[in-house]
Amino acid sequence: MAFRSGEGTTDLVTSPDRIDREALSALQLLAGERVRRVWRTGRGYLVMTNLRCVEVGRKEQVFSTGDWELGPSFFFYNLGPPKVVLGHYLRLSEEHERHAVAVHVFFHEAYAIAEEIEAAREAGRSEWLLRRAQVEAASRASEARALYEGRGVVYSVAKMRCDYCGNLMSVTATVCPSCGAPHP
Repeated sequence: MAFRSGEGTTDLVTSPDRIDREALSALQLLAGERVRRVWRTGRGYLVMTNLRCVEVGRKEQVFSTGDWELGPSFFFYNLGPPKVVLGHYLRLSEEHERHAVAVHVFFHEAYAIAEEIEAAREAGRSEWLLRRAQVEAASRASEARALYEGRGVVYSVAKMRCDYCGNLMSVTATVCPSCGAPHP
């Protein structure tokens, strides 16, 4: 699909170079995350990466410090099937009910976008599983190295699973090292 100009704010954008650079920096890409598709929305963009779909939009506050803000993020490991509502609204939601989050975005091409996102879901889930295994392996290697360098002094590091992606993380961490989700 090619970018079509002059059709309003819901035109398809198929290459990451069409997104505003400030909006791309507000996206805060994770390590190894790549932008695959970008679609214009009413106030910004819906961005599909190899790991998630995320809304990036213009701030609506009068006295905002920046022009762009990160909206809802839907990671492929728990993204439910996209649904088209009323023919033009794309509904994205998480599969688990614990943190019920959903967003409706207006598109002229909602069915085509839903098909693209659905096609990317399984590959995205597989990439999250691989990423999770790599993060846990690196964590175990780091703990073994610390034990060796400590010359027999054992330091116990309490771990917990991230509520969002399930990766192991330190109980003192404020954000997940894998998915970037905040933790109290």
